[in-house]
Amino acid sequence: MNHTNQEISRKLREHATKLANHGDNLYRVRAFRQAAMVVLALPQELSVLVETGGVRALERVPGVGKSLAATITEYLKSLNSTGFNAA
Repeated sequence: MNHTNQEISRKLREHATKLANHGDNLYRVRAFRQAAMVVLALPQELSVLVETGGVRALERVPGVGKSLAATITEYLKSLNSTGFNAA
């Protein structure tokens, strides 16, 4: 797992746009956009946080809930994450 915060943030923004274009729930779209901003502001790489503390560590990051933490963790495991590819 060696993905940069910039890469993860970009992927979250892209997914938010995809959700918005498909008329998904506005709160879900906002959650992905908020998480993208939070990820960019983190002082350490998200991949390191997940490697050392797992999904639970990610869930403790303000602005990242349980569902987003699972989606981001899955993305870190595989660039073909269902969570990011489904709209």
